[in-house]
Amino acid sequence: MSSIIKVLVVDDSALTRQLLTRALSVDPRIDVVGTAKTGVEAIEKARSLEPDVITLDVEMPELTGIEALPHLIKGSCARVVMLSGVDNPDLAYQALSLGAVDFISKPKAGFATSLAELSELVIKKIKTAYRISPERRLSHGAAPVALVGGGAPVGSGYHGVGSRGVLNRLVAFAASTGGPPALELVFSGLTRSLPCAYVVVQHLPAGFTASLARRLGKVTDINIVEGRDGVLLEAGTAYLAPHGSHMVVANAKRPRIELLDTPTLHGVRPAADPLLSSVAANFGPRAVGVVLTGMGSDGAVGLNDIHLGGGETIVQDEESSVVWGMPGSAARLGAADRIVPLAGVAAEIRRTIRGEVVR
Repeated sequence: MSSIIKVLVVDDSALTRQLLTRALSVDPRIDVVGTAKTGVEAIEKARSLEPDVITLDVEMPELTGIEALPHLIKGSCARVVMLSGVDNPDLAYQALSLGAVDFISKPKAGFATSLAELSELVIKKIKTAYRISPERRLSHGAAPVALVGGGAPVGSGYHGVGSRGVLNRLVAFAASTGGPPALELVFSGLTRSLPCAYVVVQHLPAGFTASLARRLGKVTDINIVEGRDGVLLEAGTAYLAPHGSHMVVANAKRPRIELLDTPTLHGVRPAADPLLSSVAANFGPRAVGVVLTGMGSDGAVGLNDIHLGGGETIVQDEESSVVWGMPGSAARLGAADRIVPLAGVAAEIRRTIRGEVVR
């Protein structure tokens, strides 16, 4: 890879294009090779300029970012980072399923008032996107809309033995870049008939957790909710860590959610390590830890705590990961009992919960 990252900025606002170009120019590794104001113009310039990364606005006249995205993925090797308003996160998730590698929430006050704090974020996202192989832009794919693990159809009213029943196991997930579509695929293979609950840390901007919960709820009969302080864990329910708080599990006898306002870890809050470590401390050999695609090393230490405590640990393999940062860190630490393709993660969880895995 070249040391210089060529970027194409696409936005229908001239002010936003100017501010983004200015924000990116402070980094010597980034070269803004062009700008475009419509989706049609973006497709044309992507072919002629051959950018490494494209920042693509979601809502534009003539051809929206969502409509232009498949053409950009098919016609170039560029990794696409979407820009979306925080009040419409569903569009961002749709973009991820179409091949975008990441998204940035536009501040409601506009770029002009937030340029200083936004500059660092945009540069970080672009450098992260650049590290993703073009061949892996669609490796996470869109999740199917029906269960694949022998579970009941979504909305069928089926209540298995795990629903509001005995909580035998707790499954803890960690994910970041490429994580939402990966979680959709995994949860499409799980059902609330399993006697376990689920806790999830997915690094997301503010305002996106509720939308992710809705999306996951469409592919599984598991009850998907945002984690709230003091809520008791129930079998058949998955709890997503809300933006701005670390989520942990407390009290082994009556497990409940606790939200902490402690400092960021790995530059994020929520972080996965506190959650996974708390699951290890309270569930011991009844814990299951899963680390999926994501940049950085968050989750490796917590997964190792589960491993050392006798729980089962599963890591997504490099080939199916959009970014093998978090799962790779866990694997190098020796925290992974099994390293499997994304398509096999749900099956490994099912076998573990049902006691079909012998260590």
